[in-house]
Amino acid sequence: MKAAALAALVAALPAAVLAQSYELGRSGDLVVSERLRIFAQGRAFAAEASPWSRTLALKSDLIAQGFFHEGPAPDWILTEVTARPTLGWSPNLNGGVGQRRIDFAGGWLEVDPAYVAKSGPTVGIAVEGEARLAWGLGRFLEAEADGAISRARESGYERRDRTLGLCSRNHLAGWSFLDLCLRETKSSRSLSDFEQRETSVQLAQLFAVPGSYHEVRLELGERRRPEFDQPYAGLELHSVWSGLATRVGLALGRPVPGRSVERVNAFTEARWRMGGAATGVAVWHSEASGGQLFGIAQEDRSTGIALFRQLTPRLDVTVSYERTDSTVALFRSDQIGLDLTWQIELR
Repeated sequence: MKAAALAALVAALPAAVLAQSYELGRSGDLVVSERLRIFAQGRAFAAEASPWSRTLALKSDLIAQGFFHEGPAPDWILTEVTARPTLGWSPNLNGGVGQRRIDFAGGWLEVDPAYVAKSGPTVGIAVEGEARLAWGLGRFLEAEADGAISRARESGYERRDRTLGLCSRNHLAGWSFLDLCLRETKSSRSLSDFEQRETSVQLAQLFAVPGSYHEVRLELGERRRPEFDQPYAGLELHSVWSGLATRVGLALGRPVPGRSVERVNAFTEARWRMGGAATGVAVWHSEASGGQLFGIAQEDRSTGIALFRQLTPRLDVTVSYERTDSTVALFRSDQIGLDLTWQIELR
């Protein structure tokens, strides 16, 4: 292990937090953020409260974040390819609408069955690739390419998703970071297609308070779709507590005249260990407005909950429910989803 990187990490630790417990370091395993995981496990290491396996994991994360990079020449610090076979239940296989008939002008309108959402069992696979090229201490370029396909065997409905991303991730000073990202997302189903390009600038700051560690993120960006552009701003707080990891976030989008766009997106998530396995719950709420249909101003509100459980180190199950209320009856829906996902490291 290169002592300089760990020495710099330990030197940044205030004396008041060196006594943080083994439990906080252990809870760091549950967090989504690599940087917050380093922050939590680094303090456990400095307080001599970290087992050898977690120390090795800390070194691996430090390497992946570019903190072991030396010299002026760029260096590949991470290349990963992961396959995730999935069995599940999709509430909307074809991208259809949620209602079979709607109340309109004092009567009923029947929706063509071909355009109504179809639910059913699915089988699929997702492949995720990532590469990182370090060019300075704690500074690297990150490229991601993800693709997924799921198919309903009986009906033949198919969904395809693709995401490409390129980010410049930069350590500034202390525990401050600046990230610049470009991302393209495409999704295709029988009755609907989605395409979006996104640019963002994110500032992150990590800090400790007695009994917990935190990462606050401020993000400014713009979503670009074929029909419109939408600036947005977001704020997130990722936290590590004794036996618990949490995330909360809020994003606000600017209105787009004549278009139904997401204006508010809020979420909260908690993860903990139950019976030795990672377990979690997530709740979210979003609001969209700005468009019209049948002369009615469209306002949509969606609220959902998901339960997550790690069955084995390579097998996860997620159950979700989402309800959408809309001023346009056509878009009201109740959806239940189920995913059983295996993780296979290809590289």
